[in-house]
Amino acid sequence: MSIVELAPVVKSIDVKRSAEAAFRIFVEDISRWWPMKEHSRAKDALGERTVRVDVEPHVGGRIYETLNTGEERDWGEVLRIEPGRSLLFSFQMGRAKDKAGEVEVRFEPLAAEACRVVLIHSHWERFGDEADAMRGAFSQGWEFVFIDGFGTYAGTI
Repeated sequence: MSIVELAPVVKSIDVKRSAEAAFRIFVEDISRWWPMKEHSRAKDALGERTVRVDVEPHVGGRIYETLNTGEERDWGEVLRIEPGRSLLFSFQMGRAKDKAGEVEVRFEPLAAEACRVVLIHSHWERFGDEADAMRGAFSQGWEFVFIDGFGTYAGTI
């Protein structure tokens, strides 16, 4: 069986922030803009609730959530970081590392206090038979998380 390569999911927004400020908000303020109730690994039925999301801002750093129980659950790992310019991370959300997609977020200056933020989620082939369904689910999820969550918090133009 051959695996068909699926195009990356690409989302783009313009925000009223410098590229440096938008980058800082994406990384340092992630707990303030990420919709943890709807998009986390916590299981409501078990009484779990995500109370915080963190990005360790260095190559090899973890991206993880902390639950109300104190338990930490990994989401991915920082693969490349260029403050004010880009962030590349694996995004596994509870899957094996070899089944992780990759998300790159680019911060492109438009003016002194404005930038375009582009999110590119790729490597759908790693999901095997689930690739097409996962791509569709994440495409919708990034609308809510990135466009609505981050965009609203950072201040879209």
